[in-house]
Amino acid sequence: MVIKNAGLKLLVLALLAIIMVSGCSDSTSEANSTTESDSSAATSSGAVYQWGDNQFAELVRNNTEGTTLKIGFAPPAASEFYDIIEHGANTMMNELSDRFGVEIEFQMAAPSEHQSVESQVATIENWTSQGYDAILVSSAGDFDSMNAVYEKAMAEGTMIYMFNMPAEMWDEDELKAVSVISYNNHYQAGYLVGQYAAEKLNGEGEILLIWGLPGHWSTSRKNGFLEAIDQYPGLEIVGEQRGDYVRDKGMQAAENLLQANPDVDFIYGENEEMAIGAVQAVEGRGMKLWDGEDGIIVVGADGLMSGYESIKNGKLTATVNVGPVDMGREFIKSVFMHQVLGYTIDKVQNVPTVIVDENNVDALEAYTDWALNTKR
Repeated sequence: MVIKNAGLKLLVLALLAIIMVSGCSDSTSEANSTTESDSSAATSSGAVYQWGDNQFAELVRNNTEGTTLKIGFAPPAASEFYDIIEHGANTMMNELSDRFGVEIEFQMAAPSEHQSVESQVATIENWTSQGYDAILVSSAGDFDSMNAVYEKAMAEGTMIYMFNMPAEMWDEDELKAVSVISYNNHYQAGYLVGQYAAEKLNGEGEILLIWGLPGHWSTSRKNGFLEAIDQYPGLEIVGEQRGDYVRDKGMQAAENLLQANPDVDFIYGENEEMAIGAVQAVEGRGMKLWDGEDGIIVVGADGLMSGYESIKNGKLTATVNVGPVDMGREFIKSVFMHQVLGYTIDKVQNVPTVIVDENNVDALEAYTDWALNTKR
């Protein structure tokens, strides 16, 4: 699949260097603001991209049109979060097909049981035997065991890319996948929430933790949160209970903790589903949620439409958008850059993250909605 004409390849690589520093968009507002000199970048579909003009697209397309990529998407569960990532991938797959003539066969398979590692391994082996070009994996499996699975697949010609994984927990030379497209759970999630707690509480207050299943994500996020609040002796974690990443268990955990700690100031649900469950528990006990002046602050993490709606309704105080749309876009771009155009790519690629509250929720909601409404 790598371009074989040396002269054309050099030209394509030189032109495509802009990809590494530019984004892309097909929004109506950008299309309306396109100047006359830029309008040649518009495609027949009406979308406008920022990867050069039509001449650029034609030169790349001459070498890539008709290329087919078989890509498998293997998240650890079927959920709103992973659905957003998949739709983010759709936006990039459409761009590659629209502009460069690349055909992508994309298959998603999630375990029927949350985080079932055996099911994921079977899926990877099946797709490898079918000659898939690339498999995108997020797994709760043992690190060394999954590395062995990845090495076996790649030895048979199927490249493995990890996503939504806390690569910061391991040395880069231990990562056997081609690349990890994710975010830093320690500093770009847990630490951010700890900083937010310190700011909102002025460095003093009681905190409850509603935590997910033991594993990579929960460990890294907690380490980041603890590092942030350790700078504030007045912040105290007074209770913690597992919510296993689902809303009903998050609500049950919060109910138990609130009964024992009625004077709590801040609840951190490690993911958004558990945080929304905590909101329901606070309301169920007739307690006051944060209104900007007082009440219980509840914060989650993921970047879900349900979370944004809760923020806009004055329920959930804030969440961390961990870049699900961008993870989907970037791992598809990475496969294209590496396996079709022959680029080297970074072993670890972290997408931007941001705290989302009433001040910026509309923009993040619109970006996510754009992805979710993108069909292939």
